[in-house]
Amino acid sequence: MKKILFAISTALLMFAGCKKTEITTSEAGLGSVSFSISSDNSEYVTKAELPQVDVNTFKVKITGKDNGYSEEWASVSEMPGVLELVSGNYTVTATSPDAKPVAWDQPVYGGSQDFTVMVGKVSNVNLKCSITNMMVTINPTEDFLNELTGWEVTVTSEDGKLVWTRTEYDEGKAGFFDVAPLNVLVKGERFDGTAVIQQTLIIDEVAAKDHHIINLDAKVTGSIEGGGLHLTVDNEVNDRNENINIPGLEEIPVEDEPDTEEPGGETGDDEHPVTPAAPTLEWPSNSTFDKMEIGEDMDVNLIIKAPGKIKSVIVRFSDNFTAAISIITVGNVDYLDLVNVNIIPEMVESLKAGGLTMGDDLLGQTQVEMSLSQLVPLISEVGVPGDDYVFTLHVEDELGQTLDKSLTFHNPEE
Repeated sequence: MKKILFAISTALLMFAGCKKTEITTSEAGLGSVSFSISSDNSEYVTKAELPQVDVNTFKVKITGKDNGYSEEWASVSEMPGVLELVSGNYTVTATSPDAKPVAWDQPVYGGSQDFTVMVGKVSNVNLKCSITNMMVTINPTEDFLNELTGWEVTVTSEDGKLVWTRTEYDEGKAGFFDVAPLNVLVKGERFDGTAVIQQTLIIDEVAAKDHHIINLDAKVTGSIEGGGLHLTVDNEVNDRNENINIPGLEEIPVEDEPDTEEPGGETGDDEHPVTPAAPTLEWPSNSTFDKMEIGEDMDVNLIIKAPGKIKSVIVRFSDNFTAAISIITVGNVDYLDLVNVNIIPEMVESLKAGGLTMGDDLLGQTQVEMSLSQLVPLISEVGVPGDDYVFTLHVEDELGQTLDKSLTFHNPEE
């Protein structure tokens, strides 16, 4: 527990034309250079309409490799018409101005080119600036838009996050991220209020010029044929696809004769097999799940039962604790994925020792014990006295049946 406490406490404490600048001189010992600087999208294929960029705004820097020369301009438009350079080897670099690591509608370009200035000769330097970050767009189907209400898609990297709702989708928003693994979280509620949908996807194969298209599809309620919520990533540069499926809700016709069911609801006869029960959560010392005050000798020993076998366990937290959690997760996301384990490696063993069950110890299991007795008291070290803290467990089995259960803890006044 001390190890966990120390770790958590420490963590808390383009598409434009070309701009040409002619640089000439005839003095002895000097050479002439002609620059052409342009943005390039020849390798960047996209289904979205991308924002325009003005190459005239790019920052430019020229450095000498042999003579210590260095000069830069805030924009291409500010470069002088004539620049005298002594003979030697140089590098010219151009980049987009004021680039942010995560932002809406902000493709970032950059490029560099070595060149040589020779006495009495003209050197032609063609600098092509290519996109250096990644683009993300969402592409929901009509079934998804009709089936889910209040939905949002959160894409997070180590540098920050962007959230798409219906508003951002209707406005055609495109997100841009520095090259880093991405975490995608989809949340929404079915139109009839029968279930809350939540699913995650980690994209760890990333590169500059990638366009990650988040395709969202939902099988409408009442459909029996397969499906569910389909989340895919279409990377047009590297031609990769990722898929996540959330089964839809089915309306099953009622048979003329009732199914025979053994006690416990897990077996039936050969003609009428019984679907395993949906996941449940038990808290033996607090069977009614009343609010519990945080203290040193807490009993938060839980039992997850999933006759249909555990497929996913996600833990989400109230807003007053998400900052603490995001410090220990990959990509700084504000939830714990206990099956796919999105916790930074140096914290995994400590959290397991504290009673948090994860990974293969959860996947495919029908009953799992999970203890939070040592972990919850840490809230008193990093939380606000007098506040309530809510942990919500989302459990899904292999049949697509889900459970959402909240545990509320009160941080006492000092």
